[in-house]
Amino acid sequence: MQLYECYILHRRDYRNSSLLLEIFSKELGRFPAIAKGVKSNRSKKQGELQCFHPLQLGLAGRGEIRNITTIDSERRPYMLTGTALYCGLYLSELLMRMTARNDPHPVLFEQYEQTLAELAQGALLDHALRYFEIGMLETLGYGLLLNCQATGEPLQPDLHYHYKIEHGPVPVTGQRRDRSTLRGSTLLALSRAEPLERVAAQEAKRLMRSVLAHYLGTKPLKSRELFRPIKPSLSDKI
Repeated sequence: MQLYECYILHRRDYRNSSLLLEIFSKELGRFPAIAKGVKSNRSKKQGELQCFHPLQLGLAGRGEIRNITTIDSERRPYMLTGTALYCGLYLSELLMRMTARNDPHPVLFEQYEQTLAELAQGALLDHALRYFEIGMLETLGYGLLLNCQATGEPLQPDLHYHYKIEHGPVPVTGQRRDRSTLRGSTLLALSRAEPLERVAAQEAKRLMRSVLAHYLGTKPLKSRELFRPIKPSLSDKI
């Protein structure tokens, strides 16, 4: 039987002894699946079906919801704790909101796995989150223009720009600078995947919030709403 590389993005109870899972697969994309009987006293598999755990799953059925027949969990889960855990849940929610079901994105799968590894290793959160967001948009066909102006002219590191979504950076003229503007040096750092100093990290966060809001629509991300009263400092990251 073929096994598929997978992560669980979300899970909830289903009937008395089963789980309904939202799966992100390297080969198949995102889809729902049922793990039957894993909550029964005789099953040892429930503990393996956790978020951030690299899994290989065997599947049956060709309908909208598949059945999990085999669970191979030889690799260890990525151990995310504290703020890194909240960031991991944020990434999973982005995938659920931004990807269509049954539309494979193997590059995005690898980007997600790499970012989980970075979070587990204590990477700088601003760096991990921003470059996942940028990579996700690029992979899904919504890539940002970060290395030049919307006209194709070079960016000037010391100048400020407005970012026009689906067009690119436009120079700020006169006294039009506000919290939505960002420096050319920040855009160039993002284009090179460089570490971001404090001001650049703030500018990059505002840019990505604006861009993601454009594609996500008016429905807020549950992870942001949930974590705000629990971890107020997290709002500085996502």
